[in-house]
Amino acid sequence: MAPPPAEARFRLLYVSPERFERQLWALRRLGLRGISMSEGLARLRNGTARGCVVLTFDDGYTDATTTAAPLMQRYGFTGTCYVVTGALGAFNHWDADYLGERKPLMTHTQLGEWLAAGMEVGSHSVSHRRLQELPQEAALEEIAGSRDALRSLCGVRAEHFAYPFGQFGAETVELVQRAGYSSAVTVQPGAARGSDDPLRLPRILVNGERGLWSYLLHAASPYARLRRAH
Repeated sequence: MAPPPAEARFRLLYVSPERFERQLWALRRLGLRGISMSEGLARLRNGTARGCVVLTFDDGYTDATTTAAPLMQRYGFTGTCYVVTGALGAFNHWDADYLGERKPLMTHTQLGEWLAAGMEVGSHSVSHRRLQELPQEAALEEIAGSRDALRSLCGVRAEHFAYPFGQFGAETVELVQRAGYSSAVTVQPGAARGSDDPLRLPRILVNGERGLWSYLLHAASPYARLRRAH
């Protein structure tokens, strides 16, 4: 949640606070409401998801707490942040060299502030490893261990998972189910439907290089559903 550094290799991954607020304002202006994954999943199941947009954040960067949460509160929105439990208070060691930037991650205290702001926390594994490349028991520890850590650290039952790097296979999905999660999100593009497998949910990337109307076309219109159909 910051303007991209001049040397950033992937500027689409950065959304400035000003642009993020414009996006929130536009959603509310259109009569849409930003909600957490728990509420979104419940609404998908009972057919009341119309008019709602689930807001998710991966990795657990500090600006989710310091910048995104206050803006979301201003508009009466909530959201879910998928954190890497073994990297709290550290940095994005899994892709810092690739991106060319070390970005600070939430501390335990900041994670508590995120929750106190009415937001939700989900799991993004213990150390953000490529789960498909690990032995089954090691992958299960990454998946289930992060859920246990969140329960111990925050006293919450983390019900939702995000696949590291968006990578998963049938065996990974089975491990997520064994760990007790209610949902898991991918990086496959599209708007979720009630008929979707809750452990393989698509998402819409908020591209920091898109203008406001392009963002709305993807996030707040049937366009995303039409894209999935072709």
